[in-house]
Amino acid sequence: MRLQISISMVTLLVLAGCSDVSSVRELDLASPDTQATQPDSTPEDTESEQETSEAEGDVQASPPMVCSDELQSQIQESINSQTEAFAAEDFQLAYSFSSPAFQENVDLQAFIRVISSSYGPLLSSSQLQFSNCYVGQDQSIGAIDVRFIEGGDALYALRYFLVLTDEGWRVEGASNLELVASGS
Repeated sequence: MRLQISISMVTLLVLAGCSDVSSVRELDLASPDTQATQPDSTPEDTESEQETSEAEGDVQASPPMVCSDELQSQIQESINSQTEAFAAEDFQLAYSFSSPAFQENVDLQAFIRVISSSYGPLLSSSQLQFSNCYVGQDQSIGAIDVRFIEGGDALYALRYFLVLTDEGWRVEGASNLELVASGS
């Protein structure tokens, strides 16, 4: 699970246009104006950092863009397919919707353990609701928020991070599952 978080953070940093991991304090992909914030920085600090960045030849990434309807549909299709595989307990198929980088670092057995222990509610969910879909300027990485109801009375939310591969959109990682609401 630790690997999954680090892959997700890298994806967030790229989407947010950050090149320096140490400077990231807060990221929010809820708006296209997303940027890292640096508390306690002064205009002089910013100018100095900009000069250093230019001197080192760093290239700043562009901010994320809202997904087109077509891109969001493709991303949703991959996530829905993986979720359907979870519901059918076909972990091999679900694993195939993971990105190549994820698969290089997490084998099938570890994937099953992570899903079962940290994302168990996904195994019994059927209807996902999607919102806040963003992609990088080159449209090869993306993030999307997903909500779903488990057992008719618990609402969960998480953010998926995806990469575009030759096989289509594949899951690079996901945020921690969050219980948003619960009824009785």
